[in-house]
Amino acid sequence: MPIWLLIISSLIGFGIKTVAQVKKKFGILGGGIAGLSLAHFLQDTSVAIIEKADKVGGLCRSYEINGLAYDVGPHIMFSKNPRVLEFMTTITPTHQLQRSNQIFLNGKFIKYPFENFLAMLADPEKIEYCLNTFLHNPYKDMPAQNMLAFFLKTFGEGITKLYLQPYNEKIWKFDPSMLDTQMVERIPKPPEAHIIESAKGKYSEGYTHQLNFSYPVKGGYQSMVDAVTAKDKAKGVEIKTDETIKEISKQGEGWRVETAKNTYEFDRLFNCMPIHELLPLLKGVPEEVSAAVQQMYYNSIYIVIVNVKKDTIGEHFALMVPQSDVIFHRISKLDFLGDNYHLPDSTSFQIEVTFRAGDKYDKLSRDELISRCIEDLVRIGFISGRDQVNFTDLHREQYAYVIYDLNHRQHTDTVLDYFRGLGIESSGRWAEFEYMNSDKVIEHSMNLADKINAGN
Repeated sequence: MPIWLLIISSLIGFGIKTVAQVKKKFGILGGGIAGLSLAHFLQDTSVAIIEKADKVGGLCRSYEINGLAYDVGPHIMFSKNPRVLEFMTTITPTHQLQRSNQIFLNGKFIKYPFENFLAMLADPEKIEYCLNTFLHNPYKDMPAQNMLAFFLKTFGEGITKLYLQPYNEKIWKFDPSMLDTQMVERIPKPPEAHIIESAKGKYSEGYTHQLNFSYPVKGGYQSMVDAVTAKDKAKGVEIKTDETIKEISKQGEGWRVETAKNTYEFDRLFNCMPIHELLPLLKGVPEEVSAAVQQMYYNSIYIVIVNVKKDTIGEHFALMVPQSDVIFHRISKLDFLGDNYHLPDSTSFQIEVTFRAGDKYDKLSRDELISRCIEDLVRIGFISGRDQVNFTDLHREQYAYVIYDLNHRQHTDTVLDYFRGLGIESSGRWAEFEYMNSDKVIEHSMNLADKINAGN
């Protein structure tokens, strides 16, 4: 045996690692599902996750009141990617459900998607308005350079004005003519035959890839978070919670991350935390990058739980409410998700209200916000009075929805290109500043891990 091989063999025998054996230390900033799944899929590395909150999970965390688990959502499990779908539905016990979503418009339930169930409007004039402006659409050959133009071009004036425009104005708190088309450009134009039949009361399901979905049997989305966390810890991933990062600096070929409690050194850094939180931690950021982040807008959200004595919405799950004088844009019946989400002799509503820093809803107190939600539930007939309420809860989440204004792509690319230039890869809704559901977030982390595992 050559002498050099004998030396290496003896070193290994004494437990001394050669250069080839030393694992690179990777730091992941943020312990949401992006960071947790990235750590899960990375191979042959030493990984530490640094999370500001006291628990990991980010937007996939669940909360609990009186034995009722609820998400910041609610979320559902579906994906066109078989690998992602298998990961989500097998890492924790799940069961399958069929979508039963409705649009609640002027006191009537219209099944989702709206354009496939026009006869449910039960108003001949409105049905005719939607059908005629779809079939004889003056916008159909015009360019769609913003969200409103896309809706008019694809669906016509009736469907746009009755549902799509008011609902999107409500959820985004932004004029759709000032939003770009990134979120909606993949929506297919419905076949004429489907719209004609829909107006006659002959219905067909739309967006069938979301028709069936899975959900954890108990514990909400937190059960998936807990399962991924357990697998991460089992493979040696360090998970540091309740650690506020104070500064991030380049140290030779690696990185130093200083928190209020500790100092960490990494060979490579991955960002899975909000861009708006990361940028102030770096020194020497170019002015154009800082300016871009200041113009990257987002909405926050209130999640309000209202447990009531009587079920008034039947076997429906999520109800979209475009009505402008109702504070919430969506209400979900948690009991739909399974027996473990039903409390005896009651029904639990989860209400969502978007807001932006400094607006009128941001300034409401907890009690005022809950009171307004109950008031609107009474006004639209979902409960008969305040005496029907058993208990309430409220959770406020700062980072909820990415706003795709007309400059979104330009500003986001400016910031992400800067991070890539530093050697920082990003994954996640807030790290990439893209409106991704949890399945897409997991897919992005999976793809990033595949790239790193391949040596890139």
